Amino acid sequence: MIYYYHCYRGAHLSCVAAALHLGVLKPSAGVKDILGLEYFDVLQNRDMGTPVLAGHSKGDPVCFLGLGPGSKIFARYAQSVTKELQVELPYKSVDCLGCLNLFTRVGGFTSRYRPLKNLGRRLAARGVHKSLGKIYALVLQARDSSSIISGGAGEKSHTRP
Repeated sequence: MIYYYHCYRGAHLSCVAAALHLGVLKPSAGVKDILGLEYFDVLQNRDMGTPVLAGHSKGDPVCFLGLGPGSKIFARYAQSVTKELQVELPYKSVDCLGCLNLFTRVGGFTSRYRPLKNLGRRLAARGVHKSLGKIYALVLQARDSSSIISGGAGEKSHTRP
């Protein structure tokens, strides 16, 4: 199973979800722990659509990526590609955008501007910290269940022959 955690830019919510999945970050982590993650606030718009392998969990790859406005169509795209190529590729696509809050949104936008980078990073980390419980719930659901959830923040699990 390949786990894909995705959000808008891949710089905040999805990289934190991957870190939680891998146990690199604990659900009780503080803002300082979030800021200390290797990939937190690193990916830029130019990186959208390129998965980053965060590590392996029980032998399964755990990736995160930014999909911009394409976040809602990723699972449908991946499903149609695997069907067309007739490749069996079990994966879970987990949309983290439902965990976005005002702090993370403003911080993510602000951190892209050099003079405000530190302020933006702290705001984004504070926002992620406020949503850590919701993010962790998504991770647990993705890791421990095979259900398919539609709408908002959720997970889609697919295996295509």
